[in-house]
Amino acid sequence: MIKNLRSIFVVALMAVSGSMFAQGTTESKGEVIDFVNFYKPLTEVKEVEAGKDKTFYIATKAIEQNGIKVTFDKLNGSGAPTYTIAWDKKKSEYVAHNFIRLYGGLATGDKACLDGNTMVFESDKNITKISIAASNAKDWATIKADCGKIEMTGADPNAKPERPAIDPVWTNVNEKGESIETKKVVFTIYREEGSTKNQAVRYAKATVFTADGAATGINNITAVKAQNGVRYNLAGQRVSKDFKGVVIENGKKMIVK
Repeated sequence: MIKNLRSIFVVALMAVSGSMFAQGTTESKGEVIDFVNFYKPLTEVKEVEAGKDKTFYIATKAIEQNGIKVTFDKLNGSGAPTYTIAWDKKKSEYVAHNFIRLYGGLATGDKACLDGNTMVFESDKNITKISIAASNAKDWATIKADCGKIEMTGADPNAKPERPAIDPVWTNVNEKGESIETKKVVFTIYREEGSTKNQAVRYAKATVFTADGAATGINNITAVKAQNGVRYNLAGQRVSKDFKGVVIENGKKMIVK
């Protein structure tokens, strides 16, 4: 009986067939946002300050580039997000760092916590992927996101010293492996539980991928009406008017004797 019902359903699909077009998405090539190139022009070093590192707090200066906004904030971090121009004693000149620094939570004291600085990406389109380039550092903190999935990449066992997987790659996939739609991703830098040091991360740039559109369903459906008087048997085969037995005509089942 179930098999017969399936055959009837197939016949119905054959009788009322259509073309369906789903509205798809087009992912961008990726917008490269260079943190260093953005903050470096804002750091003016005066000769009278020679010999001292120049540290600039960047929490109040967001990056805006081609519809994408990146904002850094201190929150519970052991220090505000910073960009530094360091004094090189050998060269007797300032050398700009090739990264910005963000901190995990406070390691000691009454206000000790794990969560620290945040890094927020916002776009006027759906964000599908964010790849962040890191720089080596000691006492490395880690990162989490308020949605999606993060995979740590960039490990190099042949590097000296050995480079761990410290480059986060975020994708718009939930715990069930399903794609999610979001125009905002909040990353939080956090200190490993049990660590007694103020751990930090050092990032140079990020590549943000967005989608021009989102799947909104099926549209542009066209249908062809079933031909009146055409009969099919329960196997879905077209039969003549002389066929005896159970047939389907105009979407209805009947018995021909």
